[in-house]
Parts: sequence; structure tokens; C-alpha cells
Amino acid sequence: MTWSVRLASLLAIVMAFATACVKRDSTVESRPLADNLAAYWTCTVAFSSDGRGEDANEAFTFVPWFEGRVRERGVFEPLGRDEGAESEVTLRLEATTGNERVALRLQLVDTKTKEPLGEVEALASLANDVDAGEASESKRVVALHDAADRILELLKEKRKASSGKARRLAAPVAEIDPGPVAGSAVCTTQCHPPSSAVSTHDEEYRVSAGVNATMKELRNCLDRIGGQLVEPAVLLRFSPDGQLRHMRVDVGGYEQNECILGVRARMPRGVSASRASLLRCEYRCTTS
Repeated sequence: MTWSVRLASLLAIVMAFATACVKRDSTVESRPLADNLAAYWTCTVAFSSDGRGEDANEAFTFVPWFEGRVRERGVFEPLGRDEGAESEVTLRLEATTGNERVALRLQLVDTKTKEPLGEVEALASLANDVDAGEASESKRVVALHDAADRILELLKEKRKASSGKARRLAAPVAEIDPGPVAGSAVCTTQCHPPSSAVSTHDEEYRVSAGVNATMKELRNCLDRIGGQLVEPAVLLRFSPDGQLRHMRVDVGGYEQNECILGVRARMPRGVSASRASLLRCEYRCTTS
């Protein structure tokens, strides 16, 4: 056997091995994601699909499922349809199906400025050997869920990496107290609305004062579990009558810690707003 024949045979074996090792599923940034995703907290979801037949109405089930996963993973806080105009970022999903795979593309857009914030695409297999999920779910739905989960995992990591890079102008300071951070520290609670919402300084100050004890508890939890470098933050949602309806905690990946969960379970008392609104509160400590 000549060297040329041997070389050709070797290349054929290498190519066959490489092809066999290529994963059919993938997740890629088709357009780089913005490096300030941590500056965005609220979202609304838009979904389009090429689904036909039994998949024609999949948006009615997929969108609520996706919104739940977004909230569960701590990526963004999805807003209701009637609150969509107040969201900071829009998640535009597009699903298409080929012979063997489902493609799910996610475009992130700043709701207010319409500026693109990046694009992610995930491919998921329709093969028979994939996890079947619920017995009533089609292969396409199972593949869509798989692709969505991988996209959200990427977004979560990107958002976590960008934490601390994008900070808004300081809001009114509600209270100053010595915090548990090492050294002579001064800690303050600052509340302000997301970029697409508005509120008064008086209301921000009042809410900051009301939630300060909760923020201090979060700070204490983080200090005990090694999260000294994380600045605790919460997103507060108020109902039309001004009552506190929901509190989302953002503590840089420590959300499932037992101490943090205990604080989350105790909603701040006596905290209210003048109307339906969103406020983000942060607890920052500086060492003199």
C-alpha cells in the first residue's frame, strides 16, 4: 500500500470519527449578547412558530411554561400582558422544525430604545432516544423545552457575569447603619424604578426605608455563606391598589440558600406604593 493510499485511509477514519463525535444539539450566540444584562430585570415574551397540526397552538402552553422557567432560573422577571409596555427587555422567540431537529432562536431587544441586545440559537434533536418528558408531549415540544432550557442557562451565566458592570445613578438614601461587612462600613438601601418605569423620589425614599430591614437580613445571610462581594437586591411589584404583590430576590446565585429562602418567605410589612409599580432596591456597603 502506497503512502498516499495510507494517508487517504487515515484521513477517512479521522473524518468518520470526528463526524460521529459531533453533537447534534448546540447553543450559540449568533449575535454577541450585551455585557450589561444585569441592568435589566423585567421582560415580556413574544413567540412565533412554524408549528402546524397538533403544534399549531403551542404558544398557548409554551409561552407560560417559558415565562415560568425564566422566573425560576432567575434570569428576568416576566410581566403580564397588560404590563408589557413597562418591561425593560423583550424576548422574541422563533421556533422552526427541520427533519431531525428543532431550532429555537431568541432575540433580546431593549423594549424602550428598541436596541438589539444579542441573539442566541439552540438546536435540539427530535430523535427517538431523547427524554420523552410528559407522556402527552410531542417530540417537538420536548425538543423546544430542551432548547429553551439551554438558552436560559446561557443567559443566566451571561447575566451573572455582567453583575456589577451596569449600575444606575444613586437613588435617595433611606437609612444609614453600620453593616456586618468587615471594617468600618456604611450601608444604605436605595430603591429606584426600572428604566421604563417612573416613580417619585418621596415614594422611593419611603419604600427604601420600609424594605431596609429585609435588605440588611440578606446582607447578613451573604456574609455568613461567603458572599461578601455580592450586593443583595430585590425587585418589588406593587398591585394597582399599592399593595406589595411580589418580591424577587437577586443575590448572585445564592437564591436557594436556606438563609436567603427564609428572608424571601417573610415579605416586608407596611411597604406600599401609590399605584401599580415596579421598584428595584439594592443594599450597598462602603468601607471608610
